[in-house]
Amino acid sequence: MPFTIFYYVPAAVLIFKLLSIIFFYFENKNIITNYKHSDSIEFKNINGKIITENGLLKKKIQWCRFHILVNRNSIFIFPKHFYFIPDRTVNLIFSNADRKYTKKPYVLRKFNLINNSAELIYYPNHIIGSRKIQLQNLTLEQLSVFQEIKKIKNY
Repeated sequence: MPFTIFYYVPAAVLIFKLLSIIFFYFENKNIITNYKHSDSIEFKNINGKIITENGLLKKKIQWCRFHILVNRNSIFIFPKHFYFIPDRTVNLIFSNADRKYTKKPYVLRKFNLINNSAELIYYPNHIIGSRKIQLQNLTLEQLSVFQEIKKIKNY
């Protein structure tokens, strides 16, 4: 009898993951409808990775596909792990002074453009180190938007 509980653990994990996928899908749609401005730009299916450096020897790399919503004062990044499982939205603001139409924002600290990729660096509150989001293989239109952000916001 006590060993029968182990048969339910994989089913419980699968159901929990399925419910989290459904929740984040509807949460992302809600953010897009509520926080999108009239002059916002939306990019879909950008390949990249998230690099989390937590301390001296801890480094975590996640390969993702991103959907990005660029507003006047912030960038919403919607990562998808394994290219179909949505994860928590990252909201990066350019300045702490303008927090209108944001949701749990982090301040964007560094912004680098290298060849046809962009690197966004911020420091989350819950970890000691930094987190980098690298957007790779950007088109010329996407690069021009990021170059304009870098020029206007003085990064």
